[in-house]
Amino acid sequence: MGIPWTTEQVLALAPDPASAKTGRGLATLGKWLSLGSWESVLWGECQGSGKDPYQTQIELGEPAFRCSCPSRKFPCKHGLGLLLLLAEQSSAIAATDPPEWVAAWLASRSQRAEKQAEKRVQEQVADPTAQAKRVAERQRKVHQGLQDLRRWLEDRVRQGLATMPQESYQVWDTIAARMVDAQAPGLARQLRDLAGIAQSGQGWIDRCLEQLGRIYLLIEGFERLETLSPEVQADLRTQIGWSLNQEEVLAGTAHPDLWLVVGQRLEEEDRLKIRRTWLLGLGSSRFALL
Repeated sequence: MGIPWTTEQVLALAPDPASAKTGRGLATLGKWLSLGSWESVLWGECQGSGKDPYQTQIELGEPAFRCSCPSRKFPCKHGLGLLLLLAEQSSAIAATDPPEWVAAWLASRSQRAEKQAEKRVQEQVADPTAQAKRVAERQRKVHQGLQDLRRWLEDRVRQGLATMPQESYQVWDTIAARMVDAQAPGLARQLRDLAGIAQSGQGWIDRCLEQLGRIYLLIEGFERLETLSPEVQADLRTQIGWSLNQEEVLAGTAHPDLWLVVGQRLEEEDRLKIRRTWLLGLGSSRFALL
């Protein structure tokens, strides 16, 4: 089953404290009608309030979770409970051939992986001239959007911040939507956060100025992007909202360590749920954000 899981590692995957608590309650053999494992796959059937048990499956390599329960949380309490059983009572989970419902899930995952691999190959053999044009167009859009944002920020500070708590959310959402159009979603998120800072009570002006200053520094940094080190360029692009494909990530420098989860935050951005996990390397004392 690969590297052993610890209770702390499992609970760190919980989307919220309530899920961790209910998952802990399901980490009992009596709650499960069947349990099994095969290579890096774990499964079990947990009896719920309905007639049919919930079918829970975990691929430990990523890890990837699937459960037939109606929960929208990821992973759900059944996935957490099953993984806690592996961490704490692995001897009770027999190695056996996967049942049909698990095999079907594995087959669908394999098909998706093959399609993604084919897509990556097609991207690699794509016309490099066309790729360069797409990159240049993205760069142009971001640059134009950041110039608009620079003017907006300068006007905003020139007018003063005293009226911010009385202003509608639309003021911030409008400029944030402009950043989305400019393909800079990271800046859009930071601008929308400012609407909440203005309502955060005593000291809000200092916090707003600090956030506005950070956004302005990102604009200044992007204007000087080619003069910066590759690491700083990557940080700037990430803050602005550039996404990296798998090949770009794997091409970077690896930092092997024992990573401790020190914080986690679940947010909703543009109708997508985003989970940020902060890590600390115990040997290197480096911080990382997943």
